Amino acid sequence: MTRTDHTPPRNPTEAGLVAIWAKLLNVETVGVHDNFFDLGGHSLIALRLAMLVRQEFARELPLASLLAAPTVAQLAEVVAAAPPAVAGAPAAARVVDRVVPLRETGDRPPLFLLHALGGQIFRYRPLAEHLGPDQPVYAIPGYGFAPGEEPIQGLDNMADRYAEHIRAIRPEGPYLLGGFCIGGNIALEVARRLRDGGAEVPLVMPVWSSIEEPVVRTTLQSDTQLMIHALAGGLNTVDPEELSTRSPEEQLLTIIQAATQEDTLQYAATEIEEVRRYLAVFRANAHAVGHYTHAPYPGDVVLFMPSEDHDVTPDRDYGWRDLVTGRFAVQPIPGTRFTAVYEPYVSQMAAQMRRWMHHGQPDRTR
Repeated sequence: MTRTDHTPPRNPTEAGLVAIWAKLLNVETVGVHDNFFDLGGHSLIALRLAMLVRQEFARELPLASLLAAPTVAQLAEVVAAAPPAVAGAPAAARVVDRVVPLRETGDRPPLFLLHALGGQIFRYRPLAEHLGPDQPVYAIPGYGFAPGEEPIQGLDNMADRYAEHIRAIRPEGPYLLGGFCIGGNIALEVARRLRDGGAEVPLVMPVWSSIEEPVVRTTLQSDTQLMIHALAGGLNTVDPEELSTRSPEEQLLTIIQAATQEDTLQYAATEIEEVRRYLAVFRANAHAVGHYTHAPYPGDVVLFMPSEDHDVTPDRDYGWRDLVTGRFAVQPIPGTRFTAVYEPYVSQMAAQMRRWMHHGQPDRTR
């Protein structure tokens, strides 16, 4: 990226943010109109940014707000309007603040993307960019990241709440819904509630989602395994049985240390309390979806599956075909579950999504 705009900070809030960005992003000069992500920012750096904003300005910065306000100038306005940071107090947020606009322009039916197991939505930003300026895209993160805020327990409660959020943004349909991993399962239940309310939901688009085993079963049977999966995505140097004999605090620190050494750490934070909140979100989401039994869904669904994953075959539908009583299709996309939503594959994924959304429903029958 060629940076030509180096507009200096115009007030103390912008000046404080410029200093934080320069430190975190390791750049010498930051203009107030520079984009956090264009400068190399990502979800892990955003976590540190939220912490430093809390320290510098004594304000709670919802992590997802960086997606909607990715420049210093935009974020300064968010910080100025944010509630004071109070230890142990839940962050105040209006219903509409729970839905993050990734793109608000365009007159096509809006696409709402639901969070995956970790509760975050940063992975959807590249997809929103490639879907085009005429496609509104919104994302809904999980509850529980702000101090004092509790994760939502149970998929029914989750779907009820998210459907309410969507109606607050767009009182009337049609709505398009999707999500990565368990975000696809959540999207299906949100779509069911919107349909039950009389709205049109032309299409639900899960990505790398399963009905058969939406959450690895061992993570539901053992909290030690859940911690390993959440923080490390699996470890080769730690014995889960031996680890389970230790205290929860010792388990947490051991997993973080081992994952850091193996370069598999999934969630890096500078405060242990942030890690605990992340684990609470992950745990609530895993149990909400992992123990849920979906009823038959009467609408249309396209399952997007990364074609380079070793267990993906053309004839496998991961349980969706028997669940969907409307029209159903499996759409292969390039990459793996780790790479499909990022460059260089995400543009092809976006093109396939636009094709399906353009028709409004799958054009291939069961």
